Amino acid sequence: MMTCFGPTRKVFRIIFVLILINSVALFYYFLLKLENLENESNFEGQRAIQKKSDSQQSKHHELKSQQHNQPDNNINVNEMQILIPPKEKDKVHIAKIGAQKPWQQFQSGITKDFMYPKDAPYMQDLLDYLAHTEIKETRLFKSGSQFKLLFLFADGNTGLVKPQRMKINEIYPYTNEHPFWLDPERHSAEIASFHLDRILNFRRSVPIAGRRINMTEDIIQKCDDKEFLDTFIKKDGNLCFIGVCVPWFCNEDRAMCGVEEIMEVSVSQFLPQAPKSRYPVFDRPYPWSQGIKESKVWKGANVCDDVFKGLQNGKDRAFLDLIDLGIFDFLIVNYDRHHYSMLSQFKNESFITLLDNGKGFGNHKKDDITFLAPVYQCCKIRRSTYNRLTELSQDKKNKLSTLMRISLSRDVLSPVVNDKFLEALDRRVKTVLETVKTCLLDKNRESVLMDG
Repeated sequence: MMTCFGPTRKVFRIIFVLILINSVALFYYFLLKLENLENESNFEGQRAIQKKSDSQQSKHHELKSQQHNQPDNNINVNEMQILIPPKEKDKVHIAKIGAQKPWQQFQSGITKDFMYPKDAPYMQDLLDYLAHTEIKETRLFKSGSQFKLLFLFADGNTGLVKPQRMKINEIYPYTNEHPFWLDPERHSAEIASFHLDRILNFRRSVPIAGRRINMTEDIIQKCDDKEFLDTFIKKDGNLCFIGVCVPWFCNEDRAMCGVEEIMEVSVSQFLPQAPKSRYPVFDRPYPWSQGIKESKVWKGANVCDDVFKGLQNGKDRAFLDLIDLGIFDFLIVNYDRHHYSMLSQFKNESFITLLDNGKGFGNHKKDDITFLAPVYQCCKIRRSTYNRLTELSQDKKNKLSTLMRISLSRDVLSPVVNDKFLEALDRRVKTVLETVKTCLLDKNRESVLMDG
């Protein structure tokens, strides 16, 4: 028996050892497999979390881009402050401002008190940008009674364009045969009004620059509006277009022409889109409108108290802005102020803007005192406005006409307006001050000169 089972036991021992080795190997195999599965699970979980985070960031930037009408890579400084240690916040803020393009600096710097700070470091760069940056696309801007275009630039910015309609020496007579409502808009008036607003230190106009364009390259080849393109004609060897607008401004007799193919235009910087608002500005009726029906109201009675009571914010700011508006329109002779505009993003807290001044600078001889109705009916003026006008009238070396001449000389279309229009500004400043002086003789100085 011992002899018989000896070899068998050895075989069983060998089999047992082999089973044991295989079991240990199998155990380690499953252990490694389990570890790999766990690692893969962690990786997939991290990837899912990252995917969700990326999706949220993408949605956030998409929403931010829609609200601010700016490229998605414009990171909000307040968001960056959450991620960056306190000591680095100031550096990031400076870097952020420095990294913005001039038009982005303008749009992000608008406040409820002004369009831009007094010494905006980006301003000349922005004006140069509007005058020279390559145009990606040209579109028709169908708003208002007169002809306008939009220039779309490659970096996402947009400019509002008004073409030349009158030559530098032309004047509009403002007679019964030539009523103010038939007065064409002037590109030069938009440019000069921006410079005037800046010199008066109102800073309520958007930046506007002159520009020379090639009508074939910058309009015909970059616009797909067939209705507009079909209005191009030739006159005396010059390329012209009739445009698309109301028939008394867009007709063959009033065709807008270049010199051969070159045309002068004004380019106004677009305002940023306001959150939760379809338009960047909202309008209200101007109480001292020169409209035929509207003017009968305030020319027949003093409406000052009603105007002050009717202001929704109940503050001196808007009231004094309206008086500044009357002074501004007197200086440029602008009969087209039917409404005044405020910025939608600040609602009733906004300053009153100085937009759409294309009908100004039409006649250097006509001084219409009725523009100053807000001043002589209310006998009030902002103290800073009064002081600034006084400075401009007393300092012979820094008269308004002199400062305007210097400022406009930097524009590519210089001289933008005829020198007689600039001299008329000096005369009109004196008229404003004489009107205020009459009020000062009748009333207490502190009740006439107001802060706000």
